[in-house]
Amino acid sequence: MTKTRINDIRTSHQLSAPKTVKTRQELTYSKFPETACTIPAGTKLEVHFSEARPGKLYFEFNGSVRVATISNAYKNFTGFRKCPSLNSIQKMEWNDGACMTCTGHKVEPDGYGPDGSPSWMLVLGVI
Repeated sequence: MTKTRINDIRTSHQLSAPKTVKTRQELTYSKFPETACTIPAGTKLEVHFSEARPGKLYFEFNGSVRVATISNAYKNFTGFRKCPSLNSIQKMEWNDGACMTCTGHKVEPDGYGPDGSPSWMLVLGVI
């Protein structure tokens, strides 16, 4: 079996430039035995956001691409914010027509931050 690498999916998943983060806790990937691994807490990783799948982030570890959900990224990686409530997102849009990204940048509701991070409305599938 050939392992999938970030460069293999860069175009099809419309990946952003990498953002460097660290793991907050030990992460275990065990769904597929041939690519199973444990990533220690404090490991530095380069994550990529996807315009094709705005609710996911991608990174490479141990020669294979790993996928994580952005809505839970604040628990596992540094540099992410907790998902706001839908009520908070509504207030953001009503007040000034802007939304926050998962990394804390102010953008249009359907926009992406300077680091490639999607707005919470995109992450949650509201728009």
